[in-house]
Amino acid sequence: MNPYPNRWPTDWYQGQYNPHVYVPPYYNQPYQQAGWHGFNFDRSAPKSKWPNLNPILASDMTQVRYDIRKPAREGIMLSTWQQISHVPAFVAPTYEVLIISKAFPWSILIHVPAGSVVTCGAIFEGLRELLQKPIEDSEWAIVALEKTRREAIEKAAKSRQDKDQDKRLKRIDWLGDTPMFKGLERDEEFEKKRHLPGSATVAETWVVRFGKP
Repeated sequence: MNPYPNRWPTDWYQGQYNPHVYVPPYYNQPYQQAGWHGFNFDRSAPKSKWPNLNPILASDMTQVRYDIRKPAREGIMLSTWQQISHVPAFVAPTYEVLIISKAFPWSILIHVPAGSVVTCGAIFEGLRELLQKPIEDSEWAIVALEKTRREAIEKAAKSRQDKDQDKRLKRIDWLGDTPMFKGLERDEEFEKKRHLPGSATVAETWVVRFGKP
């Protein structure tokens, strides 16, 4: 049971985080101890390049098509969400995952307390939360002189604003016409280039891909 049904405890967010830190509010709910038992994956079927990552999340295996403009509980079929949301994201117990992308300049650290593990649901909800934040002035400066990217962001924002009536530019708009989750993958060369010199490294660093609906 979620002990914070109407709000998240504010003491999880103290000061400015870089990268953005996401702590799933339901971390104390039961989870499966190892692997993702209950999914009858065909052992003769093709295997992912990343066997430690749940196939639900792997870019070369996932069948989940999630439009990240929507909350995960709405953007993913309800029956599917109920099956996958509390399933561990990795075979080995994993408490901390850093997600980066070639599609946006931010990073998100998904962190769960001791005694729990990062779940597939935490990945989806963490990404959604990250991309719902407003674009800051310094972030807009990155694309101010890039006509094509700027126009794509503004077009995506207009389409979204017509529905939610929020006139601020949001990070989700940065994805333009590619808001569909296409999975996680490893890219060591990109990870090295993307890593901020002097900052701590996270063993489980993954690159998220997006595509068109």
